[in-house]
Amino acid sequence: MFLPKVSEDGPDTGKWYMMAVEGKIAIRRVGYCGGNCDGHSTQAEAIEHFLQYQLDREADLWLSRRGERPCEICGEPTTLRARLGRKTDLFVLCQKHQSTISLQKLARSSMLALSGTDA
Repeated sequence: MFLPKVSEDGPDTGKWYMMAVEGKIAIRRVGYCGGNCDGHSTQAEAIEHFLQYQLDREADLWLSRRGERPCEICGEPTTLRARLGRKTDLFVLCQKHQSTISLQKLARSSMLALSGTDA
């Protein structure tokens, strides 16, 4: 699971980073925050930085599946899906909404819900 977390010790105390939280494995910075990132002043900035990483490197659009489901944006029945990130659930997006903008909108809402904050 990926969550925004604030650093609680060391020179980065008080700065936000996107972190991988995976049970017994040590929590670590991920995405662009795992590189030469200086940290973020807010949780929202850390989320946006990670979303940009996923959009740049881990976006899959136009995935076709059997069985129609309603588009998560407009409700139109569709067999198309999209994914943002590895080993993640598929988003249902119709032909009109197969875009990185729609994907980013849904992913942002999902991450904010997981982190326990309001948009």
